[in-house]
Amino acid sequence: MQSVRVRHYTSADYPRVCELDAPLFAGMGGPILFRHIEELFPSLFFVAENESDEIIGYILGGVHLDNERIGKLIRIGVVPNYQRKECGTMLSDALFRELRNHGVKQVHLTVAETNMPAITFYLKLGFVQKERIASYFYPDVPRLALWKDL
Repeated sequence: MQSVRVRHYTSADYPRVCELDAPLFAGMGGPILFRHIEELFPSLFFVAENESDEIIGYILGGVHLDNERIGKLIRIGVVPNYQRKECGTMLSDALFRELRNHGVKQVHLTVAETNMPAITFYLKLGFVQKERIASYFYPDVPRLALWKDL
């Protein structure tokens, strides 16, 4: 396995994270989202680097403002040649540790019901499906709500 290191995001990472995100989540507002997370939840934003110190993945988390015991995995992205090589698991573990440090007891996410690779990954991490939401973000794309106890 290639050497991967996870660390907290810094504002200097912004251009690379935007570049990495563009082909993974085209049209889903990554650059704006990253700035919001950087301001609202800086300790819940992590990047993964390879042995050449190149950012090859990221994860964004948040905490519900009306219930600080519930967290959210907002987005995770890993470049294709590092997928299925534990990079996503390492990023998730870092986020979950930090969420627990914030007193979070449960974390949830939504995922397109057609995104079987992501669903398989989340189930491997211990998430369980709680509901199907017919129109969460996109009226024509149902999403699944998955939850995990921390």
